[in-house]
Amino acid sequence: MSLKRVWVWTCVLGLLGSGCTAAREAATPVPVAAPAPSTPACPESIAADAPLEADYGPRSHARRWLPALAPSEFAFVPTNAVEESFRQRLELAEGSVELLALEERSRPVTDGGAALVMARPVAGGFCIINTWATWQSTEVDVSLAGSWESPDQRMAILLLKLELARAAGGEETRWVVLGTDGDRAWIALGQPPAHQLIAPSVSLSPKKDQLYLDVKIKYVNRLRLGPDGHFVQAANKR
Repeated sequence: MSLKRVWVWTCVLGLLGSGCTAAREAATPVPVAAPAPSTPACPESIAADAPLEADYGPRSHARRWLPALAPSEFAFVPTNAVEESFRQRLELAEGSVELLALEERSRPVTDGGAALVMARPVAGGFCIINTWATWQSTEVDVSLAGSWESPDQRMAILLLKLELARAAGGEETRWVVLGTDGDRAWIALGQPPAHQLIAPSVSLSPKKDQLYLDVKIKYVNRLRLGPDGHFVQAANKR
């Protein structure tokens, strides 16, 4: 019997030990790791605009895809407490738009913030349209005081109510008016930082296909929504 045949049979009988093991390992294919899943791309129609006021971080920037729209995805400071205030869906011509309002508080409570995230459902997750956020030296509660969608579903207007717990002189109520068409978002009245209204009462007043904003201080000042989604001066309503 040749030496080659003796070596083969010795391996079969398990008599050669490590030499056979090395031969088997050399013949075994090395598994190739599967490529990491790629992040879905957001529609290019979403404008890559800067945040509308305070920057809530890279995860909230326009055209960013997130696997979930939840408070855990956002925080100025990781150790802060972030909670959901409200959630709402809009149906616009560009598709569904999800609104997520957040309230953030530092620990111990010395200051706080509020934010509104606007996003579109994409590939099992969400693509950020844009965010509006503010940070104050007190706790801030945010709620949706009103919303309006144009008859052609081209845009939506949102009225946010901010309640500051320990503002100078006591509690304070502010109002922020935002607009979105599903591809971008904008501040519909004023420009940062002069866009947070301080007034006892503000309300949206739809009249047929037109929208008005009533701001009550000593009397009601009525503003009309222009075709570009921004409010302009209209006749006063006493």
